[in-house]
Amino acid sequence: MALKMAQPWRDPKSHVWNLRQRTPADLVNRLKGKTVMLPVGEGFATVKVGAMVQASLRTSDPRTAKERHAIADAALRQFWERHRTGPKRLTHKEAAALAGTLYADFARIEDDPGIPELWISAAEGNMAARSGTSTLIIGDPALAASVARRDRFGAFADLLLAREGLVVDADSHELLLKAVQGAMENVTARLRKAADFDYTPDPAAQRFPEWQRSETAPKAPAGKLTVDDVFTAWTAFKADKLTPNTIKRYGASFRSLAAFVKGREVNALAPENIHGWAEHRRDSEAVSTGTINRVDLVAVSAVFKWATGMEGKRLMRANPAADLRLSEGRAVQKREKVFRAEEIKAVLRAALAAPPEPRNPTAGFAKRWCPWLAAYSGARISELTGLQGSDVRVEGNVPVMDFRKTKTGIARTVPLHEHIIAMGFLDFARSRGSGPLFYDPTRATGKAVTDLAEIRSGQLVKWLRKTVTLDEELQPNHGWRHTWKTRALEVDIQERISDAITGHATTRVSRKYQTPTVKMMADAMAKFPRYEVG
Repeated sequence: MALKMAQPWRDPKSHVWNLRQRTPADLVNRLKGKTVMLPVGEGFATVKVGAMVQASLRTSDPRTAKERHAIADAALRQFWERHRTGPKRLTHKEAAALAGTLYADFARIEDDPGIPELWISAAEGNMAARSGTSTLIIGDPALAASVARRDRFGAFADLLLAREGLVVDADSHELLLKAVQGAMENVTARLRKAADFDYTPDPAAQRFPEWQRSETAPKAPAGKLTVDDVFTAWTAFKADKLTPNTIKRYGASFRSLAAFVKGREVNALAPENIHGWAEHRRDSEAVSTGTINRVDLVAVSAVFKWATGMEGKRLMRANPAADLRLSEGRAVQKREKVFRAEEIKAVLRAALAAPPEPRNPTAGFAKRWCPWLAAYSGARISELTGLQGSDVRVEGNVPVMDFRKTKTGIARTVPLHEHIIAMGFLDFARSRGSGPLFYDPTRATGKAVTDLAEIRSGQLVKWLRKTVTLDEELQPNHGWRHTWKTRALEVDIQERISDAITGHATTRVSRKYQTPTVKMMADAMAKFPRYEVG
């Protein structure tokens, strides 16, 4: 009999999926009425513990629901386990780090902080709490200050603990209260200045160490284990370590594998079974051999490898997908990967001619600017579509753009070419405020799992192919990386500098110790020739 894994429950009236579980019998009396915060999508669901715990997964899509349920279920199991093992003692550094996350939460509103009087009043309340004058206790200043601190900041401390699923002892709670008090005093002062148009960087922001979330590996379930069970456990463990796109991409491979092996015990699978599935994927599901080798088999092997290790609690005895791949015919490159001169002109002219789109303005902005930005930076289109207004700034005297979300996971700063500046990009970015330049977060639906920048990147490809006649062998988005590197070579820009600008990883160990400065990159960018599309 297969192991019964927790599954999302669908509300018959709203058709929205929920996490719905009975509170363990040994904890229900102790925890009834307490609050637990569970990660759901990009946010949290706050629910009270009763005989049952139920939280909306905020989607009616079953695939999205299953992915969100796995993450929320892992957090809930961690919550039960922490209450069983007893309270944790926070170190002084941990209390400061946890309070720092609250500082960061409040600091995010500095773009629109409201009126100064709001923060002046908040600062006065903070001062009264520190002095103890906000309470009616007299004759014992220490007690008055302690009670005032708990009254003013206790809800914030409890929120942080609930969000992290932490159960702490009384001393740690008091330590956290003091850290929260300091953090709120700091961020209130910062927001008061911002409300008065003073955006001088706050030195206090550097005082908080990074909060390290504790990790609890999933426990090995008893009974028959299926492919779905292993993937669910892996998803829960990796939820805060990988992007939603990666989990979604792996999920497609595992759904196909689970359907092929039809509920077989995962430890009974042999390399022959995985190879048979790969052939089925190619012959019956019409997936290309290259995609199977570089996506499907990579995904399955990675998850199974995790399941054989300590982090995966040795759910599997061996990895039947290790070193498997299908034979591929010799790839024939039918043309160069760079844009040809006439293709460059056609694409950049199309971008210049892209009309405004009043019903979806950011789509029009992406068509107008992203091809030109790619042409002058060699950046991946998804890096450009992910730009925020706050990412476009001036460092020293150099206008730059910060790529925070990259394929490699390594952020980088790239100088803007003088032609881009002359075309008005800086003015455009400033006019858009600090938010996303090329997508609108308010247009996202609850079903969206793919990053909005990735979605916009794909839409640009479709638009270009519809608008401009391009060779089928040419990749419109990626072609700019090859084109930029080639033109950089023509004007003798050092390879190390061009790698830093485009975000290419260096293969030479000695170069990993070199970090080109913004000035060095700006000097190189000044040599990069203008595109003439007249």
